Amino acid sequence: MSVVSTQEITGISDAVIILRGLSEAPGETRHMSAEDEKQHEDERERVLLCKTCSAEITKSKQRISRAGKHLHTFFNPAGIVYEIGCFKRAPGCLPHGQISSDFSWFGGYSWQIVFCGVCHDHLGWFYDSGEDSFFGLITNRLKEG
Repeated sequence: MSVVSTQEITGISDAVIILRGLSEAPGETRHMSAEDEKQHEDERERVLLCKTCSAEITKSKQRISRAGKHLHTFFNPAGIVYEIGCFKRAPGCLPHGQISSDFSWFGGYSWQIVFCGVCHDHLGWFYDSGEDSFFGLITNRLKEG
């Protein structure tokens, strides 16, 4: 079989792959089996939890790419290195403090620190450009549920 199309997603495998069998006529496609679709949907519905208190923070299906990828590694002005993943929504996060555009890791976006809504552990940042917004969550402060 040969791959016709893929959607690149990093982290938990969230790729949608359409396969064309060698015995099929050109242009015909075969979609995932019902079992494969169920597994794919289960992966998209996986819950990501706060590593400290196990509160639900977001779901795998909220993963997005910014600047061409989902995962990014940055350092702040104090030299602390963070690996963050980008998420469209993170209902378990509580934004706090002033909104700033200083030292933004994503050009054109301002940021605000976010904490776990239950234990108040620092989980990352909320980014807003006025036209687009997303959460950058620190990967080692989350766990799969």
